[in-house]
Amino acid sequence: MSFLRTVYYYYSLSKNLNHSRRKILELREKKFRKILRYAYRKIPFYMDFYRSFRIKENMLDEIPINELPTINKNIMIDNFDKFFKDDQITKNKVEDFLNNNPNPTSLLYDKYHVIHSSGSTGTVGYYLYSEKEWDFIKAISTRMFSNFTLKRKKYAFIGAVDGHYAAISLFLSPLNQTEKFFYKDYIVMDINKPIKTYLKKLNDFQPDNLTGYPYGIRSLAQFQNEGFLNIHPEVIVCGGEPLLKNVKLFLKEVWKNSKIVDSYATSESLAMGVSREDLKGMYIYDDAVYLEIQENKTILTNLYNYTQPIIRYELTDILKKSKNGGGKWPFTKIEQITGRTELIPFFVTQDGEKDFIHPIVIAEFFVKGVTKFQFIQRNQSSFVFKIVVSPKEPSDEIVQEVRKKLYDILEKKKMKNVNFEVKVVEDIKPDEKTGKFKLIVIE
Repeated sequence: MSFLRTVYYYYSLSKNLNHSRRKILELREKKFRKILRYAYRKIPFYMDFYRSFRIKENMLDEIPINELPTINKNIMIDNFDKFFKDDQITKNKVEDFLNNNPNPTSLLYDKYHVIHSSGSTGTVGYYLYSEKEWDFIKAISTRMFSNFTLKRKKYAFIGAVDGHYAAISLFLSPLNQTEKFFYKDYIVMDINKPIKTYLKKLNDFQPDNLTGYPYGIRSLAQFQNEGFLNIHPEVIVCGGEPLLKNVKLFLKEVWKNSKIVDSYATSESLAMGVSREDLKGMYIYDDAVYLEIQENKTILTNLYNYTQPIIRYELTDILKKSKNGGGKWPFTKIEQITGRTELIPFFVTQDGEKDFIHPIVIAEFFVKGVTKFQFIQRNQSSFVFKIVVSPKEPSDEIVQEVRKKLYDILEKKKMKNVNFEVKVVEDIKPDEKTGKFKLIVIE
């Protein structure tokens, strides 16, 4: 059923690419009103939340979207148990599941995909998708490829791999499914291990498609440029962090015949938009998400997730619309996305080499009971890891678990020589000068 449903979504979504802009906006509005009514009737949080603003059910078809109150990650986490129709789902059950089931392909209650992330806020969030919604994500993800075919190919992935992170969860989702047919073979590279350890494997493997975080792919490109790597992927898919212009130019310089794709996604919606060379820009999937683009933030409504409805949710991403009207697709066209870039901490390894810890490895850090955290690099051989601990949890045990997780990260990177301190604090404040929270601080 899963594969047939994905195929159905694929053909349905393909038709949307040929619609007029007006029809797409009408479709987006229709989907928005549908999930709004559903949330009001079925999701305890939204009924209480909207009623507190004197919004009644009979107003939902007409009320302008900007007159509905916004939510954010803190509101969602504080009211987490009330965001689901399925009352089996609780924050405690989700945290226990993540703690005991690190395999990205494992499902909560054998039916929910769970994604966790702190993003750039340092506050841990949890996002659930049903298998039906996951099939929708898989179908819409085919838009990353300009000529998607049934041909079997070899896929390589580089990123964080040892938990329920968005990218690896989606990459591995065809396993044990009919869609595995499309994977002639695959290789997974842990971004938190020295990249040079994968060079021989990659040379032997010769991937058709290379997917991962832009900085990780850039590191591979550097090895290719220096002659240590010799691969020629047809398509390179970047995601998880901004694909900076200079990085994109370098990738294109190294792999001249490869098609470069920039996939825009968040944990709150794994299907947001894409930039391809033939599209000449990035398009937002207006048939999957409703983005209200404002000067200093973006407000997201996920139009396909009924498991955990996300309506008018504030993102820190800052989007700039394209000045050129029209385009190949009838969707919102974007010039750039800012506000997501994190500093990259470099340390000297036990072998005397300089290496990095990828920001997403830090952003996706998870230990049950840790509600917020911040990474502060003191120098090339030490850092402080500040954590805020839930008052319901035993602090000493959590600190030990955090230390264990950090040791594991450092050991993989051959950085056992790096010293660190885990510091429990009541809260972690935004930067005094900018007023913005910094997940990674380099002193």
